[in-house]
Amino acid sequence: MPRYRRYFERHYWVFLTLVTGNRRPWLRPAANKKLLLESMRELKQRHPYRHLGHVILDDHIHWLLIAGPTASVPELVSRLKQTVNFKRHHRGQSWNGLWQRRYYDHILRDDEDFRRHLDYIHYNPVKHGYVAMACQYRWSSFHAWLARGAYTKCWGTAEPKRISGMELE
Repeated sequence: MPRYRRYFERHYWVFLTLVTGNRRPWLRPAANKKLLLESMRELKQRHPYRHLGHVILDDHIHWLLIAGPTASVPELVSRLKQTVNFKRHHRGQSWNGLWQRRYYDHILRDDEDFRRHLDYIHYNPVKHGYVAMACQYRWSSFHAWLARGAYTKCWGTAEPKRISGMELE
C-alpha cells in the first residue's frame, strides 16, 4: 500500500474533501450534520485553526482551513473523524467505517485559487441537486460569506465560470 506524504505549513490555506465510508449517506439526517459542526467547533477550541469555509452533504464534506499552532492538517482531520466517531458511538449509533481512510487535499496557491475553491464549496449543493441556489442550503458557510459581502443572495443559480470543470470529489 502506498504511503502518502502530506507537506503542510501552518499558514497554508488548505482545501479538503472527506468522504463517508463507501459513500454511505450517513450525514443525511440534520442531527448528523449538527453533530459534525459541533465536532468542528470543539476541535477549533482544543486546537485553534482558522475555519474559512465548509459544506456538508450527505456523503462528503468540503472544508477550507488554515491549521493553527497546535495541530497539523492531518492531525485536525484525524481528530475530527475520531470526535465524530466517539459522539456517534455514545449516542448508540454505529461508527465503524464512517469515513474513507484517505482524503483529498489541495494547498491553495493564491487569492484566485482560494476564491475558486470557496465558490466550489458553496456551489456544491446546487451541483448535486440539493437546492436551486446556494442561499437555500443551510449546511454551508455561504451565509457567513454572504454577510461579509462576498456573494449576493441570488448567487449560485448557475455554475460559476471560474469553477467550470472542477472535479474534486
